Amino acid sequence: MNRTKLKTYAPQARRDFIQAVTDRAAFYGLTDKKIEPITENGDVAIIGGRAFPRAIASKRKALEERIAEYGFWQTMDAIAYTWFNRLVAIRYMELHGYLDHGYRVLSHPDASKSIPEILEQAEHLDLPGLDKHKVIELKLEGSKEAELYRMLLLAQCNALYTAMPFLFEWIGDETELLLPDNLLHTDSLIRKLVTDIDEEDWQEVEIIGWLYQFYISERKDEVMARKSAVPTEDIPAVTQLFTPHWIVRYLVENSLGRLWLLNRPGSRLREHMPYYIEGEAETDFLKITKPEDIRLLDPACGSGHMLTYAFDLLFRIYEEEGYVPSEIPVLILKHNVYGLEICPRAAQLAELALVFKARAKTHRFFQPGTLVQPRILALQNIHFDEGELRDYIAALDLGNLFNEPMLRLLHQFEEATTFGSLIQPCLDEQNITFARSAIEAKDLGGQLFLRETHGKVLRVLEQAEMLCERYHVVVANPPYMGWKGLNEVLKKFAKENFADYREDLFSMFVERSLGLNLNGGIIGLMTPFTWMFLGSFEKLRNRLLESCVITSLVRPELHAFFDSAFVSICAFTLKRGCQMDQKGSFIDLSPFYGADEQPPKALEAIRNPACGWLYKAAAADFRSIPTSPIAYSLSAKIRHLFSEHPTLGDSFTARQGLATTHNARFVRLWHEVNLLSIGFSLNSRAETESGEYRWFPYNKGGGFRKWWGNQTFVVNWQNNGEAIKRAIVDKYTYLKGNPNFVAKNQEFYFRPSVSFSKIGVGFPAFRYFPAGFIFDVAGSSIFSSKRAEEFQLLSFCNTKIARAVLAALAPTLNIEIQQINNLPIALRESWERLDAVVEILLNEARMDWNNFETSWDFRDLPLLRAGTKGVTLAVSWEAWRDNCATSIRRMQELETENNRLWIDAYGMQDELTPEVPESEITLARADQKKDVAAFLSYAVGCMMGRYSLDKPGLILANVGDSLAEYLAKVGQPFDMLTFAPDGDGIIPVLDGEWFEDDIAVRTEDFLRGTFGEATLEANLHFIEESLGKNLRKYFLADFYKDHLQTYKKRPIYWLFSSGKERAFQCLVYLHRYQDGTLARMRTEYVIPLQGKLAARIEQLASDTQKAASTSQRKTLEKERDKLLKHQTELRVFDEKLRHYADQRITLDLDDGVKVNYGKFGDLLAEVKAVAGGTDED
Repeated sequence: MNRTKLKTYAPQARRDFIQAVTDRAAFYGLTDKKIEPITENGDVAIIGGRAFPRAIASKRKALEERIAEYGFWQTMDAIAYTWFNRLVAIRYMELHGYLDHGYRVLSHPDASKSIPEILEQAEHLDLPGLDKHKVIELKLEGSKEAELYRMLLLAQCNALYTAMPFLFEWIGDETELLLPDNLLHTDSLIRKLVTDIDEEDWQEVEIIGWLYQFYISERKDEVMARKSAVPTEDIPAVTQLFTPHWIVRYLVENSLGRLWLLNRPGSRLREHMPYYIEGEAETDFLKITKPEDIRLLDPACGSGHMLTYAFDLLFRIYEEEGYVPSEIPVLILKHNVYGLEICPRAAQLAELALVFKARAKTHRFFQPGTLVQPRILALQNIHFDEGELRDYIAALDLGNLFNEPMLRLLHQFEEATTFGSLIQPCLDEQNITFARSAIEAKDLGGQLFLRETHGKVLRVLEQAEMLCERYHVVVANPPYMGWKGLNEVLKKFAKENFADYREDLFSMFVERSLGLNLNGGIIGLMTPFTWMFLGSFEKLRNRLLESCVITSLVRPELHAFFDSAFVSICAFTLKRGCQMDQKGSFIDLSPFYGADEQPPKALEAIRNPACGWLYKAAAADFRSIPTSPIAYSLSAKIRHLFSEHPTLGDSFTARQGLATTHNARFVRLWHEVNLLSIGFSLNSRAETESGEYRWFPYNKGGGFRKWWGNQTFVVNWQNNGEAIKRAIVDKYTYLKGNPNFVAKNQEFYFRPSVSFSKIGVGFPAFRYFPAGFIFDVAGSSIFSSKRAEEFQLLSFCNTKIARAVLAALAPTLNIEIQQINNLPIALRESWERLDAVVEILLNEARMDWNNFETSWDFRDLPLLRAGTKGVTLAVSWEAWRDNCATSIRRMQELETENNRLWIDAYGMQDELTPEVPESEITLARADQKKDVAAFLSYAVGCMMGRYSLDKPGLILANVGDSLAEYLAKVGQPFDMLTFAPDGDGIIPVLDGEWFEDDIAVRTEDFLRGTFGEATLEANLHFIEESLGKNLRKYFLADFYKDHLQTYKKRPIYWLFSSGKERAFQCLVYLHRYQDGTLARMRTEYVIPLQGKLAARIEQLASDTQKAASTSQRKTLEKERDKLLKHQTELRVFDEKLRHYADQRITLDLDDGVKVNYGKFGDLLAEVKAVAGGTDED
């Protein structure tokens, strides 16, 4: 099946169907803006001054009522999906030969013919309600094909009413009115359905589920994008996730199949169940005497994928027991498979799929007397008025049948489409069945006004009966929706009924599945895998471990659905009843990337349990670990560590930190603000109260880096966080003026810590942060009261032991504080060897971090440092390359030694090896192109005065800094400088040498200052060879891209540009900008350049006339044409520049680069990349 085509077709189909029925509604005077009145006059109905047959009046009024109740767009959506489902059903039936007349309704078996076969064979059709004389009349007329086809299609739908009343209501209802027009056009809805999906893709009924999944996908994306609570009508769209067929097979084979094999150990059913996992021998199981006894429920059945495969397996079970094949489908639908759903369109498709399954097994299924409707129930909201029930109860006169519990039951389904199968009827099955029988037996006679109430009461009892029955097998892919997505009605319901499991809809469904399952029964579920590890699901884990056996579990890789989609799920089976020592099988497919790899790797594990990714574990194993995570991959020896050693939480304090509520306002990259406004190396919050500093180092997590680093952010904590605290209490009024719930754990701010990134991909990495940092939620941190223990803590957390434990405790992308606290760590009073190793590791990582100008402790460029710098840049880079390799090897040896010390201390030599691969060493690698680009960036920094060849570290890094401050800080007179900075912090970046302080010219000066005149050409050659282009071209086209990447779209050198012709470009240093900078740019560069361009253009015109050859003339003309474009562009730029220069714009660096950059309109390059995007960019 080509799911990519389905994924393209179905969302577009939804848009097309909604548009088509909306157009039809407008034809009948119904729009989202206005409903035209309808009047009846004789044989006609008048709408908006147009006459229609009177027969449409009742249908039009029904549409009005539906729109009044549900809203215009919800009604259009519902009718659109009804027609979509009908046409999908007909398409499937015509390709499988299920239509009695044998003709295709939507297509033609001869692909060269565009008209449907049924139109060719119209006179031979015998369909209910079809006027044959009218058919022949329209066909003979020749020009009425569209009208004839519409008649035939409606007649076909009516013919299918008997077999599938849930989808094909007798077409006299309002949906007929909105059957789209132009059904025979080449771009019609029907033609697209036929041509956009290949015929071979319709072979399996599974296509129905995939079409539904993709049909609602855009609506799901729209609702999810709101990031707010989900209204009831959108819950199905947001929570539907079609289950891959191999997972369906795994779940059904290990639940229904397992139950049958326990009762029939000699059954050959296992030969047809490749995903069945053999479990431990059992004697205590749910007894089944015959196939009809088995009741299987999917309480969130969606489009019926679980049920259709259960049908296949049940068919084999019946066959094996000797039943007549043609009778089996009816028995399955009557006795075995049940489904509950809140979405009527999904329920329609589930019923449809089961009907198709039955029809595939017996040709007689659609015949009267054979047909059985599937036991699929779309739950409905049912509301009673107080007076309505009072009159009804009096009329029935059934004594005390309508007691207090019964009345409570009748009101339990008022929000059924919100709560779905989570509703737990307050009466038991026996009482409900008794009440239903008594009420059905009552004859209401001619009391027509009570019939509606009577139907509603019976509907409640039907829904309640199905929800209080207990089933042998429960299988489901229940809805997933976290607490934030729940609407207020659902939140209230969750608090009252599922208080311990309310974290997510799926966890409530897991608990509800236990209640729907018989003791000794089997449950199969697909859910997010978060319940296995996260602290918020600890109660759910304990509930399952205390009341069930996890007989099997499969954890797919995150791209198990599509390579482009990211879905963190697991599938598992439970046996009701606690046996703490019974081992289950756990298959971990997370190492195998992509959807295609999952089924074969699962099968390989089942066939070969010694494969390396199948584990055995029991509830007792999980209970031996704090918080009972389903850490199946931990060996017995590692699990034993938890009982042998104290946990990290016993000796240290791990905490989450500050959530600012608005990072765009309160957080900056350190280079965006004045250096003097940053308070480095403070020891307490009290030191911030002076107001001297506004910004303070902020640990915000970051990428994979061990030991030291990720020190790039600062946060506004001036006056002990006054502004942030005020913002918190203003935003979260329920905090009643106390910001500490959001600005968490303030007593730990500015203390030394070992930190880790809360969110990451791959291995966790731990880093040391000295005193002076505030930490946030993503940079969760661990604190020690004893300085001597900090090295042991950092050392242990970066070992293979900690990684192995965390991989089992926290395999999600989020590492929680609780999981860190549960690490087993054995501290020593003194561990000199380990301390020495960690000290070197820290120093190496610190030096590496500070080698780059994005560090606030950057001092100079390694390529120009004594011991590395050679006679040329090439020789210097080769020395740097060798130094990098040496550092990486040394780091690798030290990290290996760190592992060895802990492995030996824990006696884990048989479990783990200490060696660390080079790929895990988080030091910089030499990269010739990147290193030369970094050299040029440093050169520009020296041109700007940010750095100096005469003094290490930052020189000019505060707003308005000038040459005078530079000379004062360097401590050298101007004529003694090795390399002088630019006088105004404006450096032209042009395609020619128009100015003496042009960037390419100044780079050559920089090379002379660093390596001398004699090696200039060699150094230029090395630079251009490394970059793969001419130096000037690099500055013109690539330098700024590299700068934006290095400085994370918060540049410190701003590129002013005239436009795409690049007639004029220059870099301006943010920290040297003054309100007169633009005026100086104009007078010193832009206006002079206009004069130079005009002179050169005039010279070229003269030279062209004197050209000695055609080729010479063309060369001159080409240059002149280019300069004319430059001249035009520059004039426009000059006007804009003058406008902005006159404003004398000032910058407030505290506002950050994003805000300040946006003040200059399109004078600056890459405005969208820097000033656009979200607040968090």
